[in-house]
Amino acid sequence: MSDIAENAPAQAVTKDAVADKAPDPRRHYSSPEELREDIALDLDTREELLRQWQKDLDQRLEAESEGMSASDPISEEQESKLASEHRRVSKALENIAAERQRI
Repeated sequence: MSDIAENAPAQAVTKDAVADKAPDPRRHYSSPEELREDIALDLDTREELLRQWQKDLDQRLEAESEGMSASDPISEEQESKLASEHRRVSKALENIAAERQRI
């Protein structure tokens, strides 16, 4: 059973932070949009988690492009999915920035 099904995502992220583990938003949220819309977290926390998500994707995509991944490189389809996910995270961050301006 996934963490998403077991706990509310905001609670799971909070548990990670309390346990002094780096929160893994990809483990707790099924999409960047779900994280962006989670009103159980304040705007700063949502932005921080989305930036962490983006950083993880940046590192994975860069490792692939430099041939630094495991001996079994990901397929073009998987790389395309990562790039699409990266765009969605970037869009979620843009939406948070726009929300900040409205406040």
